[in-house]
Amino acid sequence: MKLGTIFRFEFAYQARRVSTWLYVLAVFLVAWSIIQGNYADDARNGWMFINSPLVIASTTVVAGMLWLFVAASIAGDAASRDVESGLHPLSYTAPVTKFQYLAGRFLAAYALNALILLAVPAGMLLGMHWPDVEPEIVGEWHPSAFVLAWLMIALPNAFIANAVQFAFAALSRRAIVAYFGSVVLFFASMGLAAFVMQVLHQQDLARLLDPIGMIAIVSNLSDTLTPTERNTQIVGLQPLLIANRLLWFAVGGAVLAFTYRRFRLAHPAERGRRARRRKGLAALQEANAASVAPQPAIVVAPVAERRFGGATQLRQLRAVTSRSLRSLAKGWTVFAPLGAVAFLACVAVPARMEWIGVPLLPRTEHVLTYLTAALASPGNRVWMIIPLLTIFYAGELVWGDRDARMGEISGAAPVPDWVFFVGKFLALAMVLIAWMLVLIVVGVLGQAVLGYSHFEIGVYAKVLLGLQLTDYLLFALLALTVHTVVNHKHLGTLAALVVYGLIAFAPMLGIEHKLLVFGASPGWSYSDIRGFGASLPPWFAFKAYWIAWALLLAVLARLAWVRGRESDVRARLKLAHARFTRPTAIAAALAGLAMLGLGAYVFYNTNVLNRYQSQGARLANMAAYERLYARYADVPQPRVTTSNMRVEIHPDKRAAEFSGRYRLVNPTTHAIDTVHVATATDDGIDTRSLRFDRPSTLVLDDALLGHRIYKLSTPLRPGESMQLDYDVRFAPRGFGNRGANDSIVDNGTWLTTAGILPTIGYQPARELREAGDRLTQGLPARPLVPALEDVKERQAVPGDVGVQFEAIVGTTDDQVAIAPGVLRRSWREHGRRYFQYASPAPIREGVQFFSGHYAVNRTQCHGVEVEVFHHPTHDSIVHSMARSACAALALYPQLFGPYPHRTMRIVENASRDIGAHSEPSLVDYGDGFALLNAGSAPEDLDLVFAVTAHEVAHQWWGGGRFSPARVEGAGLLIESMATFSATQVVEQTLGPDQLQAYLDMMRREYQVPRSRASPPLLRATEQFLNYRKGPLAMYALSQYIGRDQVNLALRRLRDAHPPGSVPLATTLDLYRELKAVTPVQYQPLLHDLFAANTYWELSASQARATKTSDGRWQVTMDLRARKLVVDDAGAEIERPLDEWVEIGVFPGPSRKAENGEVILGKPMYLKKHRIDKATQTITVVVPSEPGHVGVDPRALLVDVRPRDNFVDVGSDVGAQKHP
Repeated sequence: MKLGTIFRFEFAYQARRVSTWLYVLAVFLVAWSIIQGNYADDARNGWMFINSPLVIASTTVVAGMLWLFVAASIAGDAASRDVESGLHPLSYTAPVTKFQYLAGRFLAAYALNALILLAVPAGMLLGMHWPDVEPEIVGEWHPSAFVLAWLMIALPNAFIANAVQFAFAALSRRAIVAYFGSVVLFFASMGLAAFVMQVLHQQDLARLLDPIGMIAIVSNLSDTLTPTERNTQIVGLQPLLIANRLLWFAVGGAVLAFTYRRFRLAHPAERGRRARRRKGLAALQEANAASVAPQPAIVVAPVAERRFGGATQLRQLRAVTSRSLRSLAKGWTVFAPLGAVAFLACVAVPARMEWIGVPLLPRTEHVLTYLTAALASPGNRVWMIIPLLTIFYAGELVWGDRDARMGEISGAAPVPDWVFFVGKFLALAMVLIAWMLVLIVVGVLGQAVLGYSHFEIGVYAKVLLGLQLTDYLLFALLALTVHTVVNHKHLGTLAALVVYGLIAFAPMLGIEHKLLVFGASPGWSYSDIRGFGASLPPWFAFKAYWIAWALLLAVLARLAWVRGRESDVRARLKLAHARFTRPTAIAAALAGLAMLGLGAYVFYNTNVLNRYQSQGARLANMAAYERLYARYADVPQPRVTTSNMRVEIHPDKRAAEFSGRYRLVNPTTHAIDTVHVATATDDGIDTRSLRFDRPSTLVLDDALLGHRIYKLSTPLRPGESMQLDYDVRFAPRGFGNRGANDSIVDNGTWLTTAGILPTIGYQPARELREAGDRLTQGLPARPLVPALEDVKERQAVPGDVGVQFEAIVGTTDDQVAIAPGVLRRSWREHGRRYFQYASPAPIREGVQFFSGHYAVNRTQCHGVEVEVFHHPTHDSIVHSMARSACAALALYPQLFGPYPHRTMRIVENASRDIGAHSEPSLVDYGDGFALLNAGSAPEDLDLVFAVTAHEVAHQWWGGGRFSPARVEGAGLLIESMATFSATQVVEQTLGPDQLQAYLDMMRREYQVPRSRASPPLLRATEQFLNYRKGPLAMYALSQYIGRDQVNLALRRLRDAHPPGSVPLATTLDLYRELKAVTPVQYQPLLHDLFAANTYWELSASQARATKTSDGRWQVTMDLRARKLVVDDAGAEIERPLDEWVEIGVFPGPSRKAENGEVILGKPMYLKKHRIDKATQTITVVVPSEPGHVGVDPRALLVDVRPRDNFVDVGSDVGAQKHP
């Protein structure tokens, strides 16, 4: 059979090539590195076993991303080798059909790629059996997991990828275009599918549209599977994954069918309508010319000007650049991706201008975060498409002349070697500049669409045409050099891809110093407050170093440039030796000297002025600290009760001096003769002196780990006090591997004393916490958080609370310095400005200082001065914050006790975080928080108001005034209580609609795919439970037993645990107080909300209404119900029903929001009914005609699918919700 002959020939031909076996090796090493560099650490941290089915499936997907580009070589060569080798006149006229020709080639490429993908499980097995893999992180082996991963992931991916790549190469008659197909699939998986999930919030659609499985498997299953399922459930049989595979098999088949229809067994120049039209026109012109009598022509030989100076070379350079640019631009390989990404960016930028559903102001600094990505360790993975396309374009430029059979002609032209290379580089640079210009236009259009008119074109130009373009130009030169040196079209592309992988994922591979990663540099940052701050000098230093390297690469490329047929290694070495002329040597020497000089300068900054520490070294130091000094953790130590300090901030010098005095009191019943002092270990911090007011001897001074031990000549008796004076200078020098310290800048200085000033005693915060890190460092295993019942932690009074604070802060004459406490006075002295602050009530030992060009809004609220310090142009949220703080300060003292301070200071810091943080009498919020567009529409959630109320609530919950034991559930007593308190402020001030919007925002987190497995709230440690599930549980309980009863329980909890008392509060104390105020009928609900991880599955299936004789309406509804308890391993246990559930009746048909949620109206009927059966009928009477009904319409109970809780009257859903 001719198809079989073609298949066998193609398969054997490609299997004999050395490049094929290099591809096998590359895929094998990638799979091994993923296991060793990623999943081994996850296994050590207890996430899942290193050989779990999910690890096997995820590694198959991730390794397949690199294989995606390897496969392009094989599929592209199979589809277009005859044309590129010039054999197509023979093969196209051979007695084979088009189907046999295409099918034989495609099936051979597919079979070979399927076999190459067997290197993935082989690499995984090696990584799982590597000598450093501990036996305890290896679980039960599941051979079927390897088989299904290959059958359900690898083989379908191979079919899809080969179909697209084969189509691109067959229809273009160029093998290298197959790489463009790889880029398309990569972008579809990393960009398009992610866009559908994150922006359009269509989770299931995103999983279906993902052709490779990054979202469907790596992201989705990792989040939704329980710990037990991650270790045992075989991946590949999930319904949605099967649907995804079938969909993309169909797409692959459609692509092949399209290829079959469009492909012609004809000369490339003869195919297509335009080609046939041109051929017909040429024939007509030839016939017309033949009918005209020929006229003798006078031939004049041109006179060649033999001038080869600089002007001629510049003209040649312009010609090469122009021709190279035209060769790239004449096809669709430039304009198609340019247009596609521009379109998606135009849609994505406006869509991303929100945070958890709240609109954001599209300021330029924020828009740029979505349009930029570093070359090394890119944060926005979608922009990896630009380096990947650069590799493709570089290969096109290097091989363009040879592919067109013009290589020997251009090689013989009287053009210097450097002209060819530089000309092609300039053409590639122009394409990259076009990309940047398009992104600028996209950014500005996105702002305009959102009604924002403050366009900062200069900032766009600096960032995209300056900082970002530099990265891409450096990589473009590197890609051209790799293609030139390798001198093999497909191996050159593979080599460039490997190099880019090393650059992009260097930290994962253990390469952390940026001097070792081409193009790497500390990241730049930009904000309205700081501008670029201190981020640009280190960026420029690193980039200058890499530009010197780029010049060396250009010299190498010039020496290795291929001209003519002599392309073997020996001939190229001889040619390179001949090309190494004196000018070339001088250029190489100058570039080398620049590289060495700049590298020495960078090294001096990163490793001499600053201490370079790899991740491994940092972990080793933390382990050493615990080994050496944990023995002193229980040694009695004095406590700081008073802190007086003077702080001199010098924004122009990037320096600050701290001099002050601690008053230390012995709170124990034993005399203290030894004091342990923890000092700063970060670069730029010099603890110049520590002096006790009584004789002492420095017994140990460990500067590396930051620990000193002093022996007191006279022990400190119980209740006695002494003083400790300190003098600390903070002056960051140069820059480190991560960039310059930006705590002190020209505008927006933000200092925290934690980590700068000395602290008393052993510091548990310096210990290793992650299980994997402790295992690798040889430390004993322990829980991440102490158990709820830990008696020792309940007796451990925090040593950093209850401190009387006073400070004098100096700054430049034109700035405002801010600290906690009441501003006693301010004055000017010696050209500087000083502020004296004092706290009327005890606060924490660690405090924050700010200095900048602030505007301030002051309001008097209930005897408290509320001050909002903000950047002058960031005033859109100031009113909302001040209003919220005033409302909170009016309500919280009534509920939980008096506010002990006379000021509430809210300060904007220069970070880009969209969040806030609370300390006693002070709340600071990130520059990104000012992006929240609180007044965008009246119906929108005023999240600024709600978050401010939450942070003010920390003055009662946390902040040193209520410090729970650091055990399981501590976050519930701080974050959940603060959020629950904020809900009351929102409802009281903004009304029930805003409260409902706030609650809906928190509930929406449940719609994000996540596992149900978790501990009960009493033992919660996850942020999601503390910030979302906890507040919702508190609110639900308040709606059952009454808000006043819940507040009473909280007030009793606080009163029973005043600051400084022991035992410290835990969630068991909260549960006891709540139980005391909960009626007997709701005691099971209290248990389900807090003591168990309970889920309800409720749905309304049918509703009917009939008019009664008295003019009212009787409504009958059919309900389904189910209750499950899920443990932290994921085991589900169904519990019997005996619930009190709200039933609501509403007028008119149900209306849904854009996200599918039912919009709640004013109910005609809303009461609690007892539900004790899986299916139950409820009958109620309402005064007027009903429109729709709902079971638990306000979603008080935890139901992950609340949308089926509603049904219109007169309809029968008939959908079975429960499995």
